[in-house]
Amino acid sequence: MSTYYIAHQGQQQGPFSIAEIEMKLNSEKLYWHDYIYDDKSEDWVFLMEFSALTKVFNKSFENPIRENPKLSKPESDPMKKRIWYVLKQNNNYGPFSKTELIQMLQGKTLHEFDFIWHNGMSAWKRLADVNEFSVSEIQAVFKAVKNNKDESGNSIFFRRKHVRAKLNSQAVVHDHKKIYKSVGVEISIGGAGLMIENAKFEKDQQIYLHIKPGQNVPAFNAICKIVSQKGNLYGVQFVKISGAAKSSITEFTNQFENKKAA
Repeated sequence: MSTYYIAHQGQQQGPFSIAEIEMKLNSEKLYWHDYIYDDKSEDWVFLMEFSALTKVFNKSFENPIRENPKLSKPESDPMKKRIWYVLKQNNNYGPFSKTELIQMLQGKTLHEFDFIWHNGMSAWKRLADVNEFSVSEIQAVFKAVKNNKDESGNSIFFRRKHVRAKLNSQAVVHDHKKIYKSVGVEISIGGAGLMIENAKFEKDQQIYLHIKPGQNVPAFNAICKIVSQKGNLYGVQFVKISGAAKSSITEFTNQFENKKAA
């Protein structure tokens, strides 16, 4: 029987079996945003991201996700198939089509840091880590949609989408009241994904960020706005950042995207 180590409130626990982890989740001795060490990826991941717990996670919602939902009408167009679920405020929403998710992404009601899932996926993933929503894939969608218009002549998509790259840099965040330790997990010239310890920031709240040097991204400061939050994972939009920092981030994210495409 496989057993796993858990990180809960900064303390390592275990090893536990999957059954024991389920019991602890049900009794709220563990939380879905606690970490489990995944031997396959050799990394710590959220319990909600761990494939062996996906079915349990999908049943934990107020509106549980059915494994094989019956579609009222079969849809052959992959852009219109409503198969995607979104995690927001610890609840699931959906199913949505790929087109709808791209529109939500562009309308900033969905962010690259948000978690999504469909029945063909083994576990929930951040949108930025799903190939169907990579920069190159979305650019291909734009080109494939003739004139970027629907049957009524309205625009289907608008072009924005900054190239994003995974980041593993230490950071410091403050709000003029308290200083928080943080780790950068993703970055673009428009914003970043941050794991911030023991913070309770509100959406649209302004914070101040200092990224420490690492991974070819130099140290820089930025004034940011909170745009999304799940557990201790925050999505921030850069409100004020230097031109030199933007240039370095652009070079770093382009290199990351080129490696993915290679």
